[in-house]
This record gives sequence, structure tokens and C-alpha cells, in this order.
Amino acid sequence: MVICDRCATIRSGLQFLMSAAPDINIVLTASSQAEVLSQSDDLDIEVILVDIEDEKAAGIQYLSNFREKIPDAKIVVFTNCCDNQQIIGTVKLGVAGFQCKQLADADKIISAIRTVHGGGKALDPCVTEALLSHMQTSQGKAQAQLSAREQEVLDLIAAGKSNNDIANNLLISVRTVKFHVSSILSKLGVKNRTQAALWLL
Repeated sequence: MVICDRCATIRSGLQFLMSAAPDINIVLTASSQAEVLSQSDDLDIEVILVDIEDEKAAGIQYLSNFREKIPDAKIVVFTNCCDNQQIIGTVKLGVAGFQCKQLADADKIISAIRTVHGGGKALDPCVTEALLSHMQTSQGKAQAQLSAREQEVLDLIAAGKSNNDIANNLLISVRTVKFHVSSILSKLGVKNRTQAALWLL
């Protein structure tokens, strides 16, 4: 794994913590995301633990660069969770973990690294709070764009109805239902029916 943090004390502290976990091998410690990118060519990197706060807006771009250059690496953001937009940005990039420095202890950090290495997610509660806030704000804007018929279809989707059920309920064709569902997904900016249904929670 890679540890990336501008603070030398934090890097040293994390290295010390990881020494208690024999299954975690640190291949690089870096003071900047640019340093990780410049030294990654000859390294087998499976997990990157990185603080994006030091880089401000550029930190999100570096995460994108990591995804492009080291696509197999799982990214765990380890930072101060005080900016909801920053949190949302990292989630949109598909990071595997988000850990708040204020809440972190040795066991929690090691557990998060093992979880993401195994293909899971390790997200602190601040991520859920940021996502809910974002969804609630976006929901009002997006739902205002739905037609009356699309709102009816969305309500039935949330009720677990199939396309055939919706067609029978609204007395329209299945093809028309599919058209409405596609339009709803596009307007809400979601990928599937489940995510669309969550907008009504």
C-alpha cells in the first residue's frame, strides 16, 4: 500500500500503526499526490491511503489521475471531513474508503484498509450525511422537472411495481412505461430503478 500525506509526523505515525499488521505491506510513503504518480510505475500498488485536504480542489483531480494511471489500486481518502462538496466529489470518483482523521484510531484504519483491499467499502458516517444532504437538495430540483405522468411512474417504481404492473395500473403500453422510466432516470441523474426509488425516501 501507499501512504500519502504532506505531514511527516502523520506519515511516520501511520507507518508505525501498520507495523502491527503483518498482512499490510507499505511500498511507498509520499508527501504529495504528484510524488505518488511519479514513483508508481515500478510498484505493485493495491491500496492508496491519501489526504486530499492539503491539495484543496486539486486533490480531487489527483484522485482521478490515480484512477487513470493506477486503475487497480483501491483509494482510501484519509482527511478532515469538513467539506460536503469535497466528500461528494470523492464518492463520485468511486473511492473505496473515506476515513476522517478526527475519528480514526489504529484498529479503525487497519480495518478500513483490509476491507477495501478485499473489495468492500469503508466509509465514515460523514459520507452518509453528505450524501443525504446532497440528495435532498438535488431531489427538490430534479423532481420539479418531472411531468405529472413521470411522477406517477416514479411512485409506482418506488412501490416495487414492474413495467407490466405500471402499464396496467396507468392504462398505458409497456413501451410508454419504458420511455417514462428512461426519462426519469435521465432527469434524476441515476443509473437504475433502485436509485430512482431512493429519491422518494
